[in-house]
Amino acid sequence: MDCIIQHGPISRAQVAKMTGLSKQTVSELVSMLEECDWVRQVGSVQGRLGRTAVTYELNPCAGYVAVVDLGGTQLKLGIADMAGEFLEEIRAPLTDGGAHVVEQLLSNLAELLEKHDIPRSKLLQVVVGVPGIVDRKTRSVHHAPNLPALPGGGLETVLRGILAVPVLLENEVNLAAIGESWRGKGQGQGSFIFVAVGTGIGMGVMLDGMLWRGARGGAGEIGYMPVLTDEEMDEAARRHGALESVASGQAILRLYGEASQNPCIDLPQVFDLAASGDELALRAIDRVARSCARAIGASASVLDPELCILGGSIGGRPEMLERVRYWLAEMMEDPLPVDASSLGKRAGLLGALALALREVNGRHFSPQLPESIKHSETYLNMESVIQMD
Repeated sequence: MDCIIQHGPISRAQVAKMTGLSKQTVSELVSMLEECDWVRQVGSVQGRLGRTAVTYELNPCAGYVAVVDLGGTQLKLGIADMAGEFLEEIRAPLTDGGAHVVEQLLSNLAELLEKHDIPRSKLLQVVVGVPGIVDRKTRSVHHAPNLPALPGGGLETVLRGILAVPVLLENEVNLAAIGESWRGKGQGQGSFIFVAVGTGIGMGVMLDGMLWRGARGGAGEIGYMPVLTDEEMDEAARRHGALESVASGQAILRLYGEASQNPCIDLPQVFDLAASGDELALRAIDRVARSCARAIGASASVLDPELCILGGSIGGRPEMLERVRYWLAEMMEDPLPVDASSLGKRAGLLGALALALREVNGRHFSPQLPESIKHSETYLNMESVIQMD
């Protein structure tokens, strides 16, 4: 199946040659996949002695996946086919701090499925990105201050029970890092960090091509990096994180508001003022960029990545990129290369799509493992858990 996905349209003989399987085995397997609608005939190729051979490719309509990116203020939802192509993406505002996220998600998903005439039985996987720490062992979400009403304790279980399909929760910045590795600036980079700066700040860590989650799912939660002294940490800093209080969009607004005595201003206005040469706006952005650079430099000294990718609504802006690069050069003898995300706000959805496709492929096409291995602690803690039906 992997051979057909990567090299299709391809003939059975070509599959046999590439995989080393016998032609008879390949013929039987391809016939089985065709009967189940996973592959389809798309043409023919000229063989030796004038013979022609039928070619096959992945059937994109064999199934569909739904991917969701929950931000602090909005829900992004997409439906994609097995070829990884989106049929449609929508955005909707979140209400009451995420208290009604289940109802909103289910309603929007039902509308998309009906609009594209997709039966529920064809929905094979749902992946949801959340702004918090996802503990894979307990399947719960915690430390989500930007979405305080999110039902983190049972969100995955509730969705799985209602939809009757596999559901997987993952941290939104981790998904963005996966998206960058798949289709963004992280392609070809074995190890890199993705730093998202928006309302808050977070980091996704890719080491040797694998997402690093840590023991409890908290790897990359640099918002809680203790950059302030105990005396300076008030309740808000402890709740949202010490670094986040000085390296985020909220920090820019606070710094500018304090300096200008004008608290009634939004981030786009601050950046507009900076573009016009306003010293207070430039100073606020520069201070936040310096705090970001400190966190990136500290992370780089521990992880030694090849690249830092800056993303998020603020991190990807050229003004931030320029100042972060400047401060890193001031702090490090050999500064880590920093580049802006090429995926922008779609990084999280694309990462969710990559993860959803991997889950479907693993569940349907990976070798069936013995029960003793399937339920072992080592297997359950693998990077990609294959859910056996």
